[in-house]
Amino acid sequence: MKLLSPDLIKEYYESIKESHPDLTLAQVEEICQAPFIEVKKGMESGTFPTIRLKFFGTFLTYPKRVAGVLKLCEQSFKDLKMAPNVYFKKKEQLETYLKKQNYEGYSDTRECVGIPTGKDKGTTIL
Repeated sequence: MKLLSPDLIKEYYESIKESHPDLTLAQVEEICQAPFIEVKKGMESGTFPTIRLKFFGTFLTYPKRVAGVLKLCEQSFKDLKMAPNVYFKKKEQLETYLKKQNYEGYSDTRECVGIPTGKDKGTTIL
């Protein structure tokens, strides 16, 4: 049996409605979902903060994982699987994070994710 969020929230509401008669189902739902909405906002902000939810866990970002995601985005864009506006927005967020973290002497995203830059052979990559 698969438990879904709306069912769990409704069940929880039924268990507390006598002790908290002033709360509506919508308010209980908002209270239950608030921490996860904040995690989502943090992830979408592009700053990738470390977020701790008491009794649940800590969400953090690893620079190596960000570099891998950047490489996957680059490949998806090359394969025409990602729209240009989405790609450039995501690329900017990921590169900014890597620069702030000084990821292993990070200076150029292309070097960081293994894309040739032309520096080694005296060629220019456009």
